[in-house]
Amino acid sequence: MFRYSAFIVFLLCFYSGLTAGDKTDDDILLLKLDKMIQQRETYQKKVEKDIAELRRTLDYVGDDRARFDILGDLFVKYRSFRVDTALIIAEERLELADGLGEEYVNQGLMNLADALNKVGKHENALGILDKVKRTEAVRKDTYFYYLYHTTYLSCYSDEMEVSKKQLFMRQIRAYKDTLVAISDPNTASYVTNKCGSLSLQGKWDEAIRILTGYYERCTDDDPDKARVEYLLAELYLGKRDVQLAKHYLIRASITDITNAKKVYMSLQQLAILLFQEGDIERAYNYISCSLEDVNFGKARYRIVDIAEYLPIIKAANDSRVKADRDRVLFFLLVLSILVITLIIAFFVLRQKNRKLLRVRQSLAEQNQRLQEMTENLTRMNEEIKESNHIKEEYIGLLFNICSEYIYKQETERKSLLKIVNTGSMADISKMLHNQSSTTEDFKLFISKFDTIFLSIFPDFVESFNTLLKEDERILLKEGELLTPELRIYALIRLGIDDNSKIANFLHYSLQTVYNYRLKMRNKAIIPGKDLVVQVQKL
Repeated sequence: MFRYSAFIVFLLCFYSGLTAGDKTDDDILLLKLDKMIQQRETYQKKVEKDIAELRRTLDYVGDDRARFDILGDLFVKYRSFRVDTALIIAEERLELADGLGEEYVNQGLMNLADALNKVGKHENALGILDKVKRTEAVRKDTYFYYLYHTTYLSCYSDEMEVSKKQLFMRQIRAYKDTLVAISDPNTASYVTNKCGSLSLQGKWDEAIRILTGYYERCTDDDPDKARVEYLLAELYLGKRDVQLAKHYLIRASITDITNAKKVYMSLQQLAILLFQEGDIERAYNYISCSLEDVNFGKARYRIVDIAEYLPIIKAANDSRVKADRDRVLFFLLVLSILVITLIIAFFVLRQKNRKLLRVRQSLAEQNQRLQEMTENLTRMNEEIKESNHIKEEYIGLLFNICSEYIYKQETERKSLLKIVNTGSMADISKMLHNQSSTTEDFKLFISKFDTIFLSIFPDFVESFNTLLKEDERILLKEGELLTPELRIYALIRLGIDDNSKIANFLHYSLQTVYNYRLKMRNKAIIPGKDLVVQVQKL
């Protein structure tokens, strides 16, 4: 059971693939046909060129039989190209045949009947055919019976009365049988009429098999190729296989346009099928092309066939165009709304971006200020740390000096007290003279100041020298820590910038401090007033 189901699924998939493949092929053929319709003037010019060459040849030929043959070739060119001109050629050929003999007259009459049938004068065509003498050659001529067959077929199509239509159908069947009887089995006349008879009996598959076998042997330049393709389409329509019918109608239309035929049925029948499938635009283009070609070819009997469907297809196409236009207008409206919305959104976003930019700039400025404040705070912290360090060092120095001085004073007080209790005034005087002077104490203080300062700022001397001209830099003597000038600027580095304070601290006169500072400003490589600022940064 499982295998049977799988086999059915396989067949369905295979058939679907074939159908899709055929549809794809038809789509490609339709695109080719569309392009050929746009370029059909190219094919028309080729036929016109062939006709022009035949007419030039006719002008140079004086023999009536040769002229009759050339007129025959021209008639073949015109019968599916310009029916009115084919009628004129047939009349010229019949007039020329009067002096050439009975067989020539018969050929002329048949051409005239052919042209009259194509211009829609079916009764006149039958009358002309009745004038043809039934010679042995005529009885074997398939063209003669073909003309009766096609003329009665035209009468059948035009007739509305049922009894007459039945009469015409009997005539059609009879002439089909005659054509089958007298035609060579390998010819298109035999095959097409045989298949036509089978189709009238409803034997579609047999007719398709025979006609397909013949079609496979047809070449591209076979004059009967389009007729065989059209008949295959009719057979498939009779079998209700619309897809294959459309396929052969497409091929027949391509063949007709390639041969620049203006009198045909394939393209208009294809337009009807496409209309029924819903391909309105292509159906309208095809039936319009058919109408243009039929008008060019002056085949009035074909105009009637087109006129039956043209208004319906045109109305459907107008509705399609209107629907497309309404759809385009709707999309344009939607697009316009979207564009307007986008424009509004653009300006709103642009405004917001401007606000954001201003906020960002403000934040950047605030950030810059915060950064500057942070740097200032950092610098201040460093300065505070430095100041605290200096204070710690110098407070320690101060306590040490005070402690030493107190200890010294206490020692001297005890010595004096001892001398007062045991000695004389001479001993007191001698002791006072032996004590160290204030100058020595001050030198000791200055030495400690220098030591502590350089411990805090070990690179001060080198850094200060970089602010002076190269030949004016201070060179310390052996054992010397700071010079008086360096000591003044050491105090400035500690934040003591007032000259009077510096003078009191160093036991200098105010003028001496001023002179030292002026001397250093003159030696500096930077403007004098900026020297203090730079020293405070060391």
